[in-house]
Amino acid sequence: MIISGLTHYLEPPLKDAKQQLCELVNKQRELVSQLHNENMSISEVQQSTELQDVFTEMKQYHTKLLTIKRDMRLLHSRCQKLKRRALKLKDSKPEEEIIISKPVQLTNHGSSQSPNSSFIGI
Repeated sequence: MIISGLTHYLEPPLKDAKQQLCELVNKQRELVSQLHNENMSISEVQQSTELQDVFTEMKQYHTKLLTIKRDMRLLHSRCQKLKRRALKLKDSKPEEEIIISKPVQLTNHGSSQSPNSSFIGI
């Protein structure tokens, strides 16, 4: 009697637990099946030749982009150097004109003889 009373007392919760475990196992099987299907679809996509071609083109374009960036930086630095050089030349040109014009003014104003008299030997 004690055993039958104990089984009668514990049987309903154990049946509920067994039913919940069965539901849980079924849901896990469904999830495993869904994950398997998703993995298969992902692997099909990864093995796609179109996708591989896109990744290959992407690498090529990335390399081209890096080359263009490097060339642009080089051209920019050259342009900056040329601008600095042009400014230096622009600043030094008036100074050179002043230096060049001074000796011409001194020779024209400083000599009282005519240009032909120096050849005569007078």
